[in-house]
Amino acid sequence: MDFLFNYSFEIAFGTFLIMWLIYRQNGTWQQSITAHYQNRRVIQKDYKEVFRAAIDTLNYCGFTIDKKNYRERYITARASWTMKSFGEYITIKMKNNDQKNHVAFHSRCKLETQLFDWGKNKQNAQKFFKILDKLV
Repeated sequence: MDFLFNYSFEIAFGTFLIMWLIYRQNGTWQQSITAHYQNRRVIQKDYKEVFRAAIDTLNYCGFTIDKKNYRERYITARASWTMKSFGEYITIKMKNNDQKNHVAFHSRCKLETQLFDWGKNKQNAQKFFKILDKLV
């Protein structure tokens, strides 16, 4: 036990260094060790209506919209920091065939070394889909 107490800084620094090296090796956010959550839904409405409803939902949930591209069918946004995380990046991608729109919601922590999100990314998805279901 004395070993852990005497070398706590070195252990913490070594852990941080290993996590940083893992992230650097992977090289992208999608493959990093950052906590994230993804969920999908199929909505049987017109694409234009679903896209507008997604924007309204993000605004209602308090997320800040960074980019929205109607033609390429995606929206990026971010959530502010809370006691559970330092904020999240949110990506919404849509595909449509016939009258079915596939909406994919992906939320990941802003801090690349955050391994645990305490359920915050899942809460973002649940909040988004709960409001989106009411709007469409």
